[in-house]
Amino acid sequence: MSIGIVGTGISGLHLALGLRQSGLDATLYSAQGPDDLRGGPPLNFVTRFASTRARERELGLSAWESSEFDNPWMHVTVEAPGGPSFRARLPEPASSVDFRIYLAALLEEYLRRGGNWIRRQVAGRGDLLRLAERHELVVVAAGRGALTDTFPRDPARSPHDRAPRHLVGGLFHGVRPPDPPGMTMHMVPGAGEIHAPTYHSMDGRVTVVLVEAVPGGPFAELTDRDQREDPDRFAKELLGLITAYAPTLRARIDERAFALTRPVDLLRGSVVPVVRRGWARLTDDRFALAVGDAWITNDPITAQGANLGSALAFQLADELRGTPGPYDETFCRTVSERMWATAQPVVDWTNLFLGPPAPQLGTLLAAAADDQRVADAFVARLDRPHAMWRCVRGPDGTAEFIEEARAVRSTP
Repeated sequence: MSIGIVGTGISGLHLALGLRQSGLDATLYSAQGPDDLRGGPPLNFVTRFASTRARERELGLSAWESSEFDNPWMHVTVEAPGGPSFRARLPEPASSVDFRIYLAALLEEYLRRGGNWIRRQVAGRGDLLRLAERHELVVVAAGRGALTDTFPRDPARSPHDRAPRHLVGGLFHGVRPPDPPGMTMHMVPGAGEIHAPTYHSMDGRVTVVLVEAVPGGPFAELTDRDQREDPDRFAKELLGLITAYAPTLRARIDERAFALTRPVDLLRGSVVPVVRRGWARLTDDRFALAVGDAWITNDPITAQGANLGSALAFQLADELRGTPGPYDETFCRTVSERMWATAQPVVDWTNLFLGPPAPQLGTLLAAAADDQRVADAFVARLDRPHAMWRCVRGPDGTAEFIEEARAVRSTP
């Protein structure tokens, strides 16, 4: 069999490395090489949870095993008078490494292992048709641009027709890590969220500050203007916003040192969460299968996008190992539905957090602030989407989750 893989995000690279490890014939296509990946602006700020790190170990990737790259704690604060606040240690540390560094290193490792890579811009259906002449199956793992038109939006699984958050952020000096070190999420009712994880980037250990603004809310003035023209002004305005709305984050900032690490280290944009049809017919007997962002695009509010992309890549690699072909409509439809069972809890959980405040979420956050056992159980589920969805999808599930968490004997 011969597989063509389009895209060098986490899904494409984990799939390519997995197939290479199994001795299967695959060719990776992208317009960007390692130096291109390192040199551009950030497209996202990713935290990789323990399950993704375990998959990396399966692939023989060990570059980020040192505790230097770890984020072992999660801090959550509702920035409002009397708002709940809690922290909990993850069962196993997460890792936050600049994805430009991470993806470039994975592509270099794939090449070092003898993997096939062709530098080519694959920009639309015509390009996919040409790949279909060379490969029995084309896997599209590139989630931006005209390629996604090949996979139409699935309206039954895509409740959003516009971006529920507008984003702006960057990598910053001058922010002290939380105590104990880890990730922080500051929720501002009616305005949005501010994420501030400790991060390893080109300048070593820095801090991401990412604002997710509710359109039309008090954060929108910052997110809706192109900040790339004046990065210094952006840092000052961001500090003012943090001072006004997130005092617990402001307490960690040294005003004199607070600045973007480099002008290029700024991200601005918005995400329309969408689930597309998972496969497409290219010719009478050739098909394209979507994975990662080409299939499902999530807002970063729950920090699940890259972790889901890795999980789906591994699931698809297992399907390909077990099926020598043909990669026909039945195969694509069956595999897509199996992968949807993995993806659906992440999609539903993310959409819930993006919507109007659900009463059960307020109940859950208050219980976590009141009882460390609930906080520990909640944070543990950040890496268990099926379990997380069961505990947040409705009031009954949340009440059951809180009761079960409180029944656990506290560790001395």
